[in-house]
Amino acid sequence: MGKRSRQRQKNQPGGRDDRDNAGWGAGYADIVKENKLFEHYYKEQGLVPDGEFEQFMEALREPLPATIRITGYKSHAKEILHCLKDKYFKDIQDLEIDGQMIEAPQPLSWYPDEQAWHTNMSRKIIRKSPLLEKFHQFLVSETESGNISRQEAVSMIPPLLMKIEPHHKRVSLLPMTWITNAATCWCIRPSV
Repeated sequence: MGKRSRQRQKNQPGGRDDRDNAGWGAGYADIVKENKLFEHYYKEQGLVPDGEFEQFMEALREPLPATIRITGYKSHAKEILHCLKDKYFKDIQDLEIDGQMIEAPQPLSWYPDEQAWHTNMSRKIIRKSPLLEKFHQFLVSETESGNISRQEAVSMIPPLLMKIEPHHKRVSLLPMTWITNAATCWCIRPSV
């Protein structure tokens, strides 16, 4: 979006500027995470014991943790990792936002070279909290540059299980999400 478009939006009544200034949670309705048909389906499957079903449903209603993967070449990835650890992750420690204690990001233990991190912050908190504004701007900037990928941890698993090495060649015969495909290519990139 160009500078002129942003200016026009700010000058229009009821535009984006009004929503942004209405408070950090404004502009988005709360999502009701309840669906009787969904619950009935899983009860009928019998996968979860009756005494644990409510606990199961509460776990499904929890927001997914924010997860990022550093995608640049090794030397550049090290710079980004250093910046994240020394500049942004230190500021996030011991924060409380909306009554939720924010955990400092932790590396995914199963992902190589500390190139993937997760935290209990939801995407909404990262996006809307004034305390995390600089961190959010960094994530957006690096994502747009292709240096960081924000994705679910589960989509990082398939390329690791395939044990792809730089000397391997790959032909994709199955449809994959672009993010899984990108993660697969990351595994075969040359070491720099």
